[in-house]
Amino acid sequence: MKKHRILQIPPVRFGIILGLIVGFIALIAVPFLLLAGAAVARLEQPMQGISWLFYGGGVAVMPIASAVAGFLAGVFLSMVYNLAVRWTGGIEVVIDDPS
Repeated sequence: MKKHRILQIPPVRFGIILGLIVGFIALIAVPFLLLAGAAVARLEQPMQGISWLFYGGGVAVMPIASAVAGFLAGVFLSMVYNLAVRWTGGIEVVIDDPS
């Protein structure tokens, strides 16, 4: 078994990966939010057209906004990790060597 240390994480690359993951999760959540909004509309007073416009528009923009927020969070978190690794020495990962 070999021990390796993660000494640096590239901020932009990690931001792109985290943005894609968070955006994809938000894309999966959109139909459930629309169904929940429809269920609430049936139970409560009928929503006016303008409120449905804001709700639907917000849900439609959610995957893009989540991806951007995920990118920014990924860049920030990797910068914090790269700063903290100077004091802690990094994360140690044990990898099994098959040969």
